[in-house]
Amino acid sequence: MKSMNEIKGMREKFKNARLVYLTTFSEEDVRRSRPMTNYNEDPYGMMWFPSFKETRKVEDIRRNPRVVITFPSSEVGMFYEIERRAEFEEDADASRKWKWWYLSWLPDVEYRHRFTTDAPITNRVIINVHPSSARIVKQP
Repeated sequence: MKSMNEIKGMREKFKNARLVYLTTFSEEDVRRSRPMTNYNEDPYGMMWFPSFKETRKVEDIRRNPRVVITFPSSEVGMFYEIERRAEFEEDADASRKWKWWYLSWLPDVEYRHRFTTDAPITNRVIINVHPSSARIVKQP
């Protein structure tokens, strides 16, 4: 896959963005955006986000793998917008990544021992997104 041209400042802003917006598209091409925790560091490489299988975003991606990742730029009123193709991680890898995400995101949770076994996690999924294009846009 050909890599995207780098946009000045985007790598550093993405690396420091703990929250990004994931936009999916319905069958009617309706945009649906929601905040996602960002553990990723490279806006030009494959990213992953944990989710539950029974969600609108997963349903949208199954029907249309096009997604947009959005986060603020350094310039007031401007945002980086990265268009990508999404797919889902294999169940075994999703289970491993979910354990890592859960234990690091909620380290003091009383029931964290539930995630220390090798039992598969069946109601969770990892959304992988792959880069295709990026641009800077004005806030709507």
